[in-house]
Amino acid sequence: MDALMNTTPGGGGKPVRISTKEIATLTDKEHKTVLRDTRSMLVEIYCADLVGDFAPAGVTRRAETIRSKADEILIKQYGPGTNWYHLGFEIVRSGNATVEILLDREHAMTLVTGYDIKLRKRVVDKLSELEQVQPSIPTTAEALAQVFRMVADSERREAQQNAFNSQIVERVEIVEQTAPLKAKPQNAETRSEARRRMNRVHGLSEAIVDTVLDHPGYGIRPFAMVKNSHEEAQGSSYGVYWIRDISALFKRFVSECTPHSATMVRHPIISRPFKLSKGGAK
Repeated sequence: MDALMNTTPGGGGKPVRISTKEIATLTDKEHKTVLRDTRSMLVEIYCADLVGDFAPAGVTRRAETIRSKADEILIKQYGPGTNWYHLGFEIVRSGNATVEILLDREHAMTLVTGYDIKLRKRVVDKLSELEQVQPSIPTTAEALAQVFRMVADSERREAQQNAFNSQIVERVEIVEQTAPLKAKPQNAETRSEARRRMNRVHGLSEAIVDTVLDHPGYGIRPFAMVKNSHEEAQGSSYGVYWIRDISALFKRFVSECTPHSATMVRHPIISRPFKLSKGGAK
């Protein structure tokens, strides 16, 4: 379906338009009748001086010429490829047939001036309804400001992540150069202990805690290994984390969660919604 006019203004959003189909429904008229009246109106407004050039031989009635030649007269005046949005109407065509005509408030009101007052009121009410639901379109400056804010927020988060990762790398390098500890330090905890504590504090499942700790760009590694003293452990070791590091990591994680439903939240590094204690998601 091709339109003879582009109705999108160069400097803003698309203006309100009402279709001849809607007008036909509102006024209890056949659409072909409303199309005929609309074409006649547009010719009289914009192309009145061309009507005589299109009068067939033997036809002297101006109204008859306009009804039969309206589309040709309009195209003669403006051309089929011209942008007509500034005139306030749009003729929508399929091949050579006019499907409908879209009118702005001024043209619609001009069209229905000759209609019954009750029918005219219906069209006025419909136009008011369309104008009230038009979306708010940001200006170019507002859109650019929003983009700049997004970029700044992204750079800030990236800088925080890089600083955090640098601290972790330094600690890991120290750990790798030392032998396993004989006992767990007082302010440290195992992964199992971290799971239980994060479940108690934030309501996070073991799977979510593990995903956060193991995430390559987000989680943290143990700051030290502790030798397992149980005989059945056969000399193996287990990793331990500083409690303050676990607390800081999951405080940040929880602050970045967003609500998904009444009981579930989301986070960029988790592929599915999950549960979080009330008040955790921002």
